[in-house]
Amino acid sequence: MDYDVLVAVENRTEEYALRSVARQANGSAWLKVGNAVVLATVVIDETEFVEEGFLPLTVQYIEKAYAAGKIPGGFIKRESKPSDFETLTSRIIDRSLRPLFPKGFANPIQITIMVLSGDEDADLQVLGLNAASAALYVSDIDINIPVSAVRVAQVDGETVFNPTLSQLHSSTLDLFVAGTKSDLLMIEMRVQGSVETELIDTMMVDPLIDPALSAETIARYRSNAVGEDEFISLLVEAQTLLGTANASYEKAFEPFKKETFKLTCIAADPDAFLIEYV
Repeated sequence: MDYDVLVAVENRTEEYALRSVARQANGSAWLKVGNAVVLATVVIDETEFVEEGFLPLTVQYIEKAYAAGKIPGGFIKRESKPSDFETLTSRIIDRSLRPLFPKGFANPIQITIMVLSGDEDADLQVLGLNAASAALYVSDIDINIPVSAVRVAQVDGETVFNPTLSQLHSSTLDLFVAGTKSDLLMIEMRVQGSVETELIDTMMVDPLIDPALSAETIARYRSNAVGEDEFISLLVEAQTLLGTANASYEKAFEPFKKETFKLTCIAADPDAFLIEYV
């Protein structure tokens, strides 16, 4: 595979092929990071318009067993329904890209992200969003704003940006931030509590008085909650990284942008019932 673009971002190097795959799609991007390979395609129906008053965007993130070099076990060797991870990743990519479309955009559009090869240290949610954004940017759809993501972890009290999966599994913080070079579009976060053990002197405890205190250790729960000031500081750092990365993406992808067609947006009719109610 000949790669057209090589972009160095925080803790990794991304290689993109933008012209040699999925040529019948409106836009496509083949992304390789380490041993992980992701293919993203964008397809739009230019002749149909949806008049229901919503953005007809469909995002599908797909992982196949062959990406890990495996065949599904059991009697049925076919792939099963989408996993929870695939569904959640599709929603993350959808929420990150949906704000890019102008109001009244009515053409049905489908974005598909397929994992062709997995890597045990690759963050496929970040790579999936970056590949989808690249495919959308170089397509003939008149959207010229790249979107990327950065994940923030805290390992042993140290903040790590774009951690490996092994680092993420031992992290107390999982913060996913997506945005353009000037705006944040989507934030998702969870904090993992931890249990700390404290050694006690068993000679000072009488088991007959309280058998529960006869253990050699006492487990203490720690919430690892992130304070407001710390959270804002992490967002500022993440936005700085996103700004730098998206500026690099925009410069690298611009020569591969297809000639765009004019978008037709449908003006939404005012809801008379809602106006009367308000």
